Amino acid sequence: MALAAYVSSFKGTWQFDDFRCIVENEALRSGSLLKLWRFSPGRFLAFLTFWANYQFCALDIFWYHLVNLFIHILNGFLFYWFLLILQEAAGENEEKRFPAFMCAALFLVHPVQTQAVTYIVQRLELLCFTFMIAHLIFLLLALKNKLFYIPAVLVLIAGLFCKENMAVAPLIALLGYFVFASADLKTFLAKNKKYLALAAAVFAVLCLIVLRFAGVWKGLSFDFSPLRRLYADTPDIWAYFATQFKVWAVYLRLCFWPFGLRLEYDVPLEGFASPWVISAILFWLVLAVFAWINRKRWPYLAFGLGFFALSLAPAATLIPNGLYEHRLYCALPGILIAVVFTIFSKKNVSNAAVLIIIILLFVFSSFRRNFYWSDAELIWRDNLRYSPENFRVNANVGQALMGKERYLEALPYLKKAIELRPKTVEAHYNLACCLAGMGDLKGAKEELLAAKKLKSKLPEVKRLVDEALKEIDQALGK
Repeated sequence: MALAAYVSSFKGTWQFDDFRCIVENEALRSGSLLKLWRFSPGRFLAFLTFWANYQFCALDIFWYHLVNLFIHILNGFLFYWFLLILQEAAGENEEKRFPAFMCAALFLVHPVQTQAVTYIVQRLELLCFTFMIAHLIFLLLALKNKLFYIPAVLVLIAGLFCKENMAVAPLIALLGYFVFASADLKTFLAKNKKYLALAAAVFAVLCLIVLRFAGVWKGLSFDFSPLRRLYADTPDIWAYFATQFKVWAVYLRLCFWPFGLRLEYDVPLEGFASPWVISAILFWLVLAVFAWINRKRWPYLAFGLGFFALSLAPAATLIPNGLYEHRLYCALPGILIAVVFTIFSKKNVSNAAVLIIIILLFVFSSFRRNFYWSDAELIWRDNLRYSPENFRVNANVGQALMGKERYLEALPYLKKAIELRPKTVEAHYNLACCLAGMGDLKGAKEELLAAKKLKSKLPEVKRLVDEALKEIDQALGK
């Protein structure tokens, strides 16, 4: 099923961060693991797989897609195994492979997963889930043999070197132990005090590392928005936090209705006084209270919703990071557990028919969605249908057209981007490149001077503007 959904992904090209992290990454070309470590120490293990890819096949993108798909399928099997062990640990004696299989199948073919699987650099997300689910599996196995605590800790550490989101894995384990093992908190704490002490220590260290990578401490400053040092349009932290309650609702909708997928979602920033934010907060509170009260009657509902919330928390709370579909890769399993085990757990014809129809629909939708990743223009034009007034969408449509030397077509999109955000250096630089491609060197120089006047905080952008000005001056001189 996964092969059917993703066979169209092998035509996908390099996109966005793929260029910085893989195509133009000198650490991969040099073959030096030390340089690779310096490039991204916090995600070294994930980048090591890109390094191995490069040593084997250079920049032949087919093999990068193949590895991503292999990891995705592996994750499906691990997820299935985890659910079987979880049911056994919960003391369920009857045959329960049906809901476990359906959860794993939906996980593999769900259309919202296409961004994580087909966008090469999001292998970081795939590997984070690999180690997260392996951590949970080892902890369940440790209930019978405490030696499994050793690999549980090792994969926890390994997961950190793929993506910082791995820090929530111990919390998911604690949630599972509490929901399924004991309703008595004192008994629960007494039985698991050694693991809890170890988990608390590891979790504290991981949180500190995550905060360090996020730039939360710089000397004596405390800043949850590291991007603010680089970008003038970084959102206010508390407005961003308030808006996340609405963003979580969008993520939930994508789990149930994964259609109209796109790269950019327009969710306007709003404060805590907004009726929409208040409504979203009340919705999540009611859902959380309902799941908690009924955790013994419907344990998988409580555990699944908690799994979803904890997995999303690192990327969708305080640190401004945008709304992107790949963030659901680790969170979607929680919703699948909550829904399938609560509503479709019984193996009968009606449940099987409904889920098979959904799976087939998802396979077709994923197959179709992967075609859009074959070309930057195609995927941004698709996004333009939903977000015609979005700055990044217009800028990227224009840039994609410039890459094909279709300057006249790119011009209106680049101008629209400047109209939406007139103080963005990169927008003026892109328009200058377009005008230069059309032969309008004087117009290009005006845009470059405007870009220089805005004073970008990014050294690379400053260098590009200065170099372009020199080239334009030389061309005008001749």
